[in-house]
Amino acid sequence: MRQTFHFTARLITVSLLFAVLFSYAMFQGGFVSWFLFYSFLPFLLYMTALTFYRLDKWEVTRHLSKRAATAGETIDVKITIDRRFPFPMYYCVIEEYLPKSLMYRDIHIEKYRQMGDFSATREMRQVKRISFPWFKRRISYRYQLEKVPRGEHHLKALRVKTGDFFGFIKKEYIYDLDEQFLVFPYHRPVKLTEKAYSFEQGASPSFKLNEKNTNVVSGVREYVPGDRFSWIDWKNTAKSNQMMTKEFEQEKSVDMLLILNGVHSSSTTPLSFEGAVEFSASLLEELQKKSSQLAFMTLGDHKRYYSFQQDYQHKDQIHRHLAGIKDIGQTSFAKQVEQERSQIPSGIVLLFVSHQLDHQLVETMTRLAQKSKKVVFFFVRSKDLMDFEDHKLIKKLSNNKVIVNLLTEEELTKPEFEVIT
Repeated sequence: MRQTFHFTARLITVSLLFAVLFSYAMFQGGFVSWFLFYSFLPFLLYMTALTFYRLDKWEVTRHLSKRAATAGETIDVKITIDRRFPFPMYYCVIEEYLPKSLMYRDIHIEKYRQMGDFSATREMRQVKRISFPWFKRRISYRYQLEKVPRGEHHLKALRVKTGDFFGFIKKEYIYDLDEQFLVFPYHRPVKLTEKAYSFEQGASPSFKLNEKNTNVVSGVREYVPGDRFSWIDWKNTAKSNQMMTKEFEQEKSVDMLLILNGVHSSSTTPLSFEGAVEFSASLLEELQKKSSQLAFMTLGDHKRYYSFQQDYQHKDQIHRHLAGIKDIGQTSFAKQVEQERSQIPSGIVLLFVSHQLDHQLVETMTRLAQKSKKVVFFFVRSKDLMDFEDHKLIKKLSNNKVIVNLLTEEELTKPEFEVIT
């Protein structure tokens, strides 16, 4: 209905222009009047042809330089328009309908310098390109999406506009080109201090999972390239007439569960949640390098749980989830943790990453600390928003054997995370 209305309006405009000029030449007469009429006649014919010319027959494609990127990177976009008939086009304008998720820019660690002011990261992106194709059958446009933020972004539509020389006839058509790309959170190294060890004879959990306990010998085996010289068992080497090395008892695999708070909080800024996601991604990357028996869970409107696995597909699922996660949810994080408390196995290391803290969460983590080997809490919050109540809750957690790491602007703007475990 709308297209029919616009087509009728354009046709009436051309007819009125023709009628006005022809009437003027007929009634006025003379060389000048007819000269004006015939001089403007080619433009009238062009406007008539443009009125009937169909833009929906064009083949429009969008090509992205990459479908997966890291926050802060640049994505090159190329728009190609192919026309079967080289109809003369005075100008052609393309306009992208960019989603709200792209109306922000990610400048890596610099965005956390003003953690309490989320408006500093906003950027009203607008993509409009114009060319003068005339008889060209192929029209190409290029633009860049710089400093793309984390998330799953959809480019759904593209508008093409054209018109005549004088602006009497304007045509446009919207092409549905659904393209999506994923932007993963920015990773940084994580330095874990005060690492403890877990051997069969007891002691504390360990984050050093690839080292050997060279004090406890469990047996001997044949020498293989890479074994240390000090590991050679000379007594058994002499008996068997071949190089034998001591086999040491390996540290036990540490079962750890990392829980990320994915619930919205009105008392924090969106950058606090962004920092929690970025830190979680970096921590997972660091722990997975150590071949840790690690599970990951996010709580919010849509709970996600990833079991103890080390294959590539499992890691890819976690990365994709962290790329698209949003802080939404009606049920509080503390209440959801309490609901999961009975399902969490005892004797594991619990890691919490949250951008909010309340009394109920403190009580829940205190109870979890009684049946867990260790509970570590990473609290992401702007320094300007920290109040007396927050410090009081942090002190209460510390008194109940929960290790607390406060991640403010100072920690988030460093090139490397430094935390206590």
